[in-house]
Amino acid sequence: MRQRSAAPERIVMLSVVLLMAVGLIFIYSVSGPYSQSQGLSEWYYFIRQTIWTVLAVTTLFVTSLIDYHKLLKLSPFFVAISLGLLVAVLFAPAKQHVHRWLEFGPVQLQPSEVFKVSLIMFLAFSLAKEKARFSNKKKIFMKIIIIMVGMVLVARQPDLGTLTVIFSVTFALLFLVGVKARYLLGGTAAIAIMGSIIVFGIGYEKDRITDYFAILNNPLADINTPGTHGGFYQVRQSLISIGSGGLIGRGLGTGGQKNLFLPAPHTDFVFSSSSEEGGLILGVFILTMFLLFIWGSLKVAQMAGDLEGFLLASGMGMLIAIQAAINIGVATGILPVTGITLPFFSYGGSSLLICCAAVGLILSVARHHDGPRVNYVMVR
Repeated sequence: MRQRSAAPERIVMLSVVLLMAVGLIFIYSVSGPYSQSQGLSEWYYFIRQTIWTVLAVTTLFVTSLIDYHKLLKLSPFFVAISLGLLVAVLFAPAKQHVHRWLEFGPVQLQPSEVFKVSLIMFLAFSLAKEKARFSNKKKIFMKIIIIMVGMVLVARQPDLGTLTVIFSVTFALLFLVGVKARYLLGGTAAIAIMGSIIVFGIGYEKDRITDYFAILNNPLADINTPGTHGGFYQVRQSLISIGSGGLIGRGLGTGGQKNLFLPAPHTDFVFSSSSEEGGLILGVFILTMFLLFIWGSLKVAQMAGDLEGFLLASGMGMLIAIQAAINIGVATGILPVTGITLPFFSYGGSSLLICCAAVGLILSVARHHDGPRVNYVMVR
């Protein structure tokens, strides 16, 4: 049944549109020096992001028009495709010590982005189908195998940030449907062991954790402090960017840290570079938009007509929220550097496309449901 849009859907859509619009402005403002250092036009990243924005918004609206029940039936196929892409990316050329992107001509695809959304769809479909009874241990085992295979492939890239996001959303969805504590604790222990192996077994991730604790111990230490690496420099420059912005910022286009001092000013650290130019006011605006988005998406989930819709909207809302929290946490030195971008705001085609597809699924839950809309509360 189709229903007219209500307040939560409008709030979700408004927050996303404002984040993308303001993000485009600041991508142009902060990416110029970096693009010119690569021999590209100062408009290069702005133009590409504008094209991706048009494609992403189109994807959002098309997805919202399709009944999510029909899409969820295809989720096993989507998961299989995304797992295949995760395998393929391990054989792709490494960039900056990691295997995260597949190149198709001028287009780059990050398979882990596809897997995140596909996995949430699959969990919403399969968990609702089982009605949270979990009496069939074989089916439980198969779900765990799929989740673990995906996590292992992501860990092999390596990508500890994405691994954290996937685990957090999966844990939350399993908790919502009443999975027994011993299963959740067992899964948490397994992921903790895997994360420890990644951190202490792979120098790339180990260095990031080392730098994180160095920042915590002495935020004002010299960037050449023995035992620190690139992550220390990144976070130090990020904090300088945010601090130098003050209340109202230096003004659009006048930030100094984007001049090759702050790495990735238009991607991983766009919150920092933008806060330098837009000040605390812009930072509060970004946080407010994400809080409104979270409220709207969870409200849509609460008002869904069935368990599938509840889990799908909850999962997609938490996916965006966790990524935003991690990115801002990294920018402010609260969390170690992960490589997670800021949804809707950072430069990145595949990330923007997938995030908008996730929003489209939330809006689909609001638009399509069986029977009268009711406040849905999961009984554990």
